[in-house]
Amino acid sequence: AYAHALTTRVSAKKQLSVHVGVFGVAVGAMALATVLGPGKSPLAVIPSLAPQGTEYPMFGMLALLAIAVGIPFFVVSSSAPLLQKWFTMTGHPSARDPYFLYAASNAGSLISLLGYPLFIEPTLTLSGQQWVWAGGFAGLFVLTFLCGRQARNPLPVAGAKDVDAPPPTRGEIAKWVALAFVPSSLMLGVTFHMTTDITSMPLLWVPPLALYLLTFIIAFMRLPSWFRPVIGNVAPVGLLLLAFVLCAPSEIGANESGKVFLWLGLHVGVFFLVALMCHTELAHERPKSTKYLTSYFLWMSFGGMLGGIFNGIVAPIVFPSNFEYPIALAVAAFLVPVFGSTAEKPDPERAAIRGFLDVFIPLLMLAAVATLTWAVGTDAVWPTLTWVASKVTGVFSGTGMVADIKPRTVGAFIAYAAPCMAAFFCIDRPLRFGLCVAAILTVGIVRNERGGVLDSHRSFFGILKNSEMHESNGMSAIFYKKPGDGPDDAASFEMEREDFLRLVHGTTLHGTQASRTWSYPLRDDCPLMGHLSPWNAVLAAGTRQAFDMRQAPLTYYHRTGPVGAMVREPFRKFAAPHIAMVGLGSGSAACYAMPGLPFTFFEIDPAVLTIVDKPKPSDPEKASKQFTYLADARARGAKIEIVLGDARLKLEEQTDRKYPLLLVDAFSSDAIPVHLLTRQAVTLYKDRLAPGGLLALHISNKYVDLEPVVAAIAKDVGLVGRAFHDRNERYSGKTNSSWIVLARTEEDLGTLGYSRIDRGEAPSLIGLVGGAGWQTYVIPWKPLGGHKEVTAWTDDYADVLRVMTIKEVQQVRKFFGMPTPNLDDN
Repeated sequence: AYAHALTTRVSAKKQLSVHVGVFGVAVGAMALATVLGPGKSPLAVIPSLAPQGTEYPMFGMLALLAIAVGIPFFVVSSSAPLLQKWFTMTGHPSARDPYFLYAASNAGSLISLLGYPLFIEPTLTLSGQQWVWAGGFAGLFVLTFLCGRQARNPLPVAGAKDVDAPPPTRGEIAKWVALAFVPSSLMLGVTFHMTTDITSMPLLWVPPLALYLLTFIIAFMRLPSWFRPVIGNVAPVGLLLLAFVLCAPSEIGANESGKVFLWLGLHVGVFFLVALMCHTELAHERPKSTKYLTSYFLWMSFGGMLGGIFNGIVAPIVFPSNFEYPIALAVAAFLVPVFGSTAEKPDPERAAIRGFLDVFIPLLMLAAVATLTWAVGTDAVWPTLTWVASKVTGVFSGTGMVADIKPRTVGAFIAYAAPCMAAFFCIDRPLRFGLCVAAILTVGIVRNERGGVLDSHRSFFGILKNSEMHESNGMSAIFYKKPGDGPDDAASFEMEREDFLRLVHGTTLHGTQASRTWSYPLRDDCPLMGHLSPWNAVLAAGTRQAFDMRQAPLTYYHRTGPVGAMVREPFRKFAAPHIAMVGLGSGSAACYAMPGLPFTFFEIDPAVLTIVDKPKPSDPEKASKQFTYLADARARGAKIEIVLGDARLKLEEQTDRKYPLLLVDAFSSDAIPVHLLTRQAVTLYKDRLAPGGLLALHISNKYVDLEPVVAAIAKDVGLVGRAFHDRNERYSGKTNSSWIVLARTEEDLGTLGYSRIDRGEAPSLIGLVGGAGWQTYVIPWKPLGGHKEVTAWTDDYADVLRVMTIKEVQQVRKFFGMPTPNLDDN
């Protein structure tokens, strides 16, 4: 808007002076930030604007960014349209069609996007990056000034055309906005879908954004005449294929972990085709006269901004799930270009008939898909689906291909694939085609949202779901007849089935709780090595104890795992230990909250509370459908405290508290909050530990090896530690986990500094880890594994790619001669 106003309302000779003044304001703001800002750097970051437990922190984040980079960003973002407009005044032979410079602009953005994580971040500290950026900003000022001088005295352009062309119509402007909106929204939607519903992987947002920029580069190049019709016909095919996958993900195995990269490739590939189709049309529809160049870019930018607002602000507030992704796909279907004779207007009578069919056929499609979806889910059709599946499997086997076609897969093809194929024949009528795609997606998405989800809440941080899970994997439990019996006298019992509630954020598990309030009778001499089968209720007649499965900490907090061992220590040293935990999850850790003792949770996402901190219903059936860890802990008399906001900021405020045990569980999955795992953060945690206290860090991660990072930090801060990589999933509801425990001295580690717990420990203490006092336990705590090439992360420097375990990333780093400790070790 600024570039448009400047070039249309200010004379060419004064434009440079105005822009130099705006540059001066930006430089002045950076100078003030350097002198008065908290970080004494050219970018003023105000920590108080970070999320403080509000339900919609995106507004605070926008305010933080506006203050930190708002004015310089204003100048930089206006460069592309302003410099192109100035270029049209130079008299250069290419000045009549300067849009190729927009391809160059996006090429620079692409280089920056790929170069930052590979070269800038591993090489420079944050403060160093800011000063290098400030130097680049000064260089931009000089180059812009030189370009502006060339434009002060406009020269006629040889062969200029359509100088007096009419201004763009409202229809053309609406089309510009729509063609810019769809790729912007689709890029954010596909990124959100991949990182939540397919896999959690670091830097997974980079490919969609890189391809988004690449489509601009391609579209604004000087393309051959055949390119536009080819992409205009190929992209709708990909769009229909993706619509089918979104409608039937489980039936075709789109959620299978073994095919992650196949499905990631499909989503990214179709996004690229659709975005390229839209941007190619956007470039094709650009104004012929450069008089309207800045107006064109204004409306294009407005459309892109709407996509960002729709996905980043509106969707988290309005939609309970990721509906913005299929909505953007449906809108893209309305924008499919029409070529050749089909683009010509028919006579009025035929136009009326086509208009009627544009509405009738999509309604028929909606009814057909809904009917087919219902039909393939009925018992009456199941034998037919089974017969077809067996025949198709036989055909594949006859050709030498190994395939096991399921009946539900056949049903998915009938309900969704066939309508998608039929919708392709409407491609020459964008309205009809778009409505048909919308009808298919509506039925499929509505059906998927109903399956197995008991409760769902969406916030700025993502979508949390409480869903049911049934486990029947033959877990075994050991039952000792009397103290001192050997293993030969033990009996093993098979578990029939366990029912669980699962708190998930996309594909990331945040906690599990048993959904049935079974009480397992146990004898006094029976070690609780897990959760015993209901069969023991019959076999252990005359027992005197009972164990409520619903109050058992599961997943990463199981009593037989690292957390069970760590929680035991504060009760050995402190009379009334106050335990604190960063990250609430499902509230599983509240199982360790003792009557009358405080237990504090720090949680940044208020949506978590709406699922896991509800009053416990009196009806057992209703209670079995919601998490009750916190409610059960309060019922036992524990003092549960929830502190909303960024944990590091909240801990900095709590200068009067000292914790015997501080658990930090914010490092699972791909989203590593680096500011919670730096030298300064661990120093803060250390200051909040009581004398003899323990700091526990959950470092489970599929793609990043955090142990050497923590080892380096511990060495710098003066802490000793042990690591426990628990790979024992034999107990129902338990998951693998990796934890590190840190303390000021070896003595503070207590029994965690040893590899075994001998007989003779108090049974009440042993019970905390799930066992009996007469047993000997082998605890696999090991010294921290550091690496000479892995340095401690700080608030000013963190090279995440260095400790990433993805082989391809390490090979790229090795090609450029950068440290690759994980690749070298392998």
